[in-house]
Amino acid sequence: MNVRLYQAEDSAVLARLFTETAQTINAADYSPQQVETWAGRPLELERWCRLLPGRVVFVAEHDSEIVGFTTIEPNGHLDQLYVHHRFQRQGIASALVRRIEEEAVSRGIDRIFTEASITARPFFEHMGFRLIAPQTVAVAGTSFLNYRMEKFLG
Repeated sequence: MNVRLYQAEDSAVLARLFTETAQTINAADYSPQQVETWAGRPLELERWCRLLPGRVVFVAEHDSEIVGFTTIEPNGHLDQLYVHHRFQRQGIASALVRRIEEEAVSRGIDRIFTEASITARPFFEHMGFRLIAPQTVAVAGTSFLNYRMEKFLG
């Protein structure tokens, strides 16, 4: 597996990977209505590309196939972490988080924080993140439970 920086030509693959992962993996912990709101239709590529500027995006590849990605904002917010449903539990998410941690340290960031899904909470706990608080957020009129979590580095 190789972890590298995002390139503009990766956009369509990342948008599709996000949608497919939420529809398959996160469907175990969220209702059909929640999954539909979260990722029920393919993302508009132009909209997806507008989400990425200002963030550092790392992509994981296995045999030249993109199998996961993560994003971090300049303030230490780990906004996205998705691994293709066929590549779950193979160390890809761990490698991506370790790369985010290295990047954060190199930029003088000493705290990473995220809003982990029900699905992702155990993974983040395993990676050393601590629970700050559960929260309910509304997206397009649909409520979602997630968990504010953080990890101090160094």
